[in-house]
Amino acid sequence: MPNTTEPIFTLFWEYLAGSIVVQATLEEIGVRYQLKYVDMGAGEHLSEAYRRRNPAGRVPALQGPDGETIGETGAIITLLSELYSEAGFAPAPGDKDRAAFLFWLNVLTTSGYMTAGRVGHPERYAQDESAVAQVAEKALADYDAVFDVIETAISGDPFFMERGLTPLDYYITMLSEWHMDKTALFSARTKLARLCQAVNQNRSYRVTMDTHALQAE
Repeated sequence: MPNTTEPIFTLFWEYLAGSIVVQATLEEIGVRYQLKYVDMGAGEHLSEAYRRRNPAGRVPALQGPDGETIGETGAIITLLSELYSEAGFAPAPGDKDRAAFLFWLNVLTTSGYMTAGRVGHPERYAQDESAVAQVAEKALADYDAVFDVIETAISGDPFFMERGLTPLDYYITMLSEWHMDKTALFSARTKLARLCQAVNQNRSYRVTMDTHALQAE
């Protein structure tokens, strides 16, 4: 008989990285997984061993039961939504909301995630030290603009889509975790504030953030 307690997936993660949305989604759909910590500060994501799994050298990455590993948050969430469509957590192929779901997932991964990278590490986008402050200032303005777009696009209450909770809500809340001034972020965007408050009360998201809190200690 198969071992029903053995993990199906292995999530390669880092503290407060994009692995938040992946772990929360795994929790929500109820699939078994295990965590493998990747110390990016020590450069483990650039090691030969890790690059064999994820040639892009980025975190997160998700290894499936067949041993194949996939990277990039958008690709991972799309794959999980297809493999576990019966969970109903994301619009499945053929669902009327599928196109909108994929569109906004890609907006969050490109405009949101990539801008967050500039906010957190402006020095990586400046040619010399004198330009770092200017890059940081522009990144913060661009990040606020992303949240303005999200605020306008929220069609549900409190969640992003009218159908209810989806991985998009986890993704948006994850992006908010990286904002430098949450008070200002939420006071100017009431729908976003309600969405993130609701997600922070969600069991799967709380379990995920508890993992990251433990790592912080």
